[in-house]
Amino acid sequence: MNKIFRPFLLLIFLFPNTLTSQSAGSDLDIAFLDSLPEEVREDLLSENESKKNLEEPLYRKPSTYIEKPSTKKKTFYRNRDNSNNEYMEDKTILKRFGESIFSKMQTTLMPINEPNFDDSYVLDYGDVLEIQIVGNDGNSYVVPVKRDGSVNIDNIGKIYVSGLSLGSAIALIESSIKKSTIGIDVFVTLVNIRDIQIIVAGNVFNPGPYTLNGNSNIFHALVVSGGPSEIGSYRSIDLIRDNKKIESVDLYQTFIMGQGALNTRLRSGDVIFIRPVSNLVTISGAVRRPAIYEIKNNEDLRAGISFANEVTNKADLSNINLLRLKNGDIETIKFSALSDLNNLPPFDSDLLVIKKYDYRTVNIQGAVAFPGPYVLNEGDGVLELVLRAGGYTKNAYPFGGVLENKSTKKVNEMVVEKSYKDFINTLSNSLIGSSMEGDITSLTNLMLELKNAPVSGRVSAEFDITTLTENPEKNIQLQDDDKIFIPEKLNTVYVFGEVSSFGTAQFESNKEIIDYIDMKGGFSDFANRDQIYILHPNGNSVKAKLKKSVFMRQPIDYEIYPGSIIIVPRKTDNPLVTSKINAAYAQILGNLTVSLTSLSLLSNQNN
Repeated sequence: MNKIFRPFLLLIFLFPNTLTSQSAGSDLDIAFLDSLPEEVREDLLSENESKKNLEEPLYRKPSTYIEKPSTKKKTFYRNRDNSNNEYMEDKTILKRFGESIFSKMQTTLMPINEPNFDDSYVLDYGDVLEIQIVGNDGNSYVVPVKRDGSVNIDNIGKIYVSGLSLGSAIALIESSIKKSTIGIDVFVTLVNIRDIQIIVAGNVFNPGPYTLNGNSNIFHALVVSGGPSEIGSYRSIDLIRDNKKIESVDLYQTFIMGQGALNTRLRSGDVIFIRPVSNLVTISGAVRRPAIYEIKNNEDLRAGISFANEVTNKADLSNINLLRLKNGDIETIKFSALSDLNNLPPFDSDLLVIKKYDYRTVNIQGAVAFPGPYVLNEGDGVLELVLRAGGYTKNAYPFGGVLENKSTKKVNEMVVEKSYKDFINTLSNSLIGSSMEGDITSLTNLMLELKNAPVSGRVSAEFDITTLTENPEKNIQLQDDDKIFIPEKLNTVYVFGEVSSFGTAQFESNKEIIDYIDMKGGFSDFANRDQIYILHPNGNSVKAKLKKSVFMRQPIDYEIYPGSIIIVPRKTDNPLVTSKINAAYAQILGNLTVSLTSLSLLSNQNN
């Protein structure tokens, strides 16, 4: 079936009303399953199996990682007049930078991570080496590093390796063995690494002792413990060994500046201590990475802009606002340049907002002089975009223009997905009466088309320049990522549904619906002649009535345009289905779109 047919199959909305109830989880009738298309049958069986699984007890080994519970709340800045001034980007809750890195935590104190090791790994008690001697009477040994720091090799004796890097230890062992035996090769491999016991303390999400392997660093310890708590610092984390601070880690240096600062390997008895957070400042508006950042007392607010990856090209740098809690009130401080933030110290809970010019990036293609992407000002609409694109070409067909909006498309995708799932769910819980056997085949075929059909985000819009100029209220304001397609003029009408041979027919201004249907071989035996619809190139749809008799003069209550689509639905003997189809057809077709490019292609293929 041609893909152009698929978008018109939303009659699936009506399907659940044709089914009679049956208890959930019951076995499906084999004859009924065999009557379904393979893809629908598989989805139905899968749905039924899922329901059975939900009814059975589930025993499984829990994951060693779980999602951390979130306690994040939305922050409002309340002025003295009791009004809420919310500056969060796109009305979403901005998260603290780095929070997603530690979104999971370990559920066991046993070691589960296996960091890769290299020649710099320092050997100690508990590590295990494998020594292979090739040549003469070659042999193989597995030798642990003992408490005194040595490995014991037959005919060689003790070799002290504790405190040596893996590379140095390998060189020492190879040299010692080769001195005692001539004509051999020696291969040394680290086959097992020791466990270490460390403590993560301070302002950490889940403080306590942890067992890691000997190749772990501070970051591994932070991951298993859930990372800093809400009041813990990402920028002041100390490694304490033998009661001395041997390293202080600033995670911003790694995750923002890209500087490697996590090289020190942990040892048993080490303490990872997370200090309290300093100043949490929200950076919002026209920055590349809006978030809540930790700014130290010796840094200024300009550093926060750097942490946020600087401003975007939409930033209005003459409109910078700082909201600051001071003496129980909110103080608003305005700046007109980024340089004003230099040497300005941060306060905890500061909110820095850089105003964003509300540009829109849109795209226009088809029969315009200069198709392509354009940036529009806030409030600009179809007229401004068409004029900026140089106007229409001489073969343009504005009446068939298509405006696609991504938000509308998402809504339509959810509707189609829900419709299909609802139908599968209904089939899984229902049996089909014998009187419905003729309808179910066509319904399931339509549903398959629905599942595989591309979904449109078309919005009804006016594209005629004269009309838009004279009636500004019809000039729809465009949104970011909107797409417009202006087709070239067509001279065809498309007929599909219950006709003998659906496809394109030559447009003639004096032709009526029945003329185009006759051009395609007339109605099929299953045609519903009382419910014929026309979808116009502008996306609007109407229901048309045929003349009762060719000998009676009767006014025509419809128009047919070049590019119009005549739809002849299938007749059903079920009154409930018929009534639902009649009630829903106009609304359904009004939300659909057919690419006139596809119609042009069909015209070329069928003529």
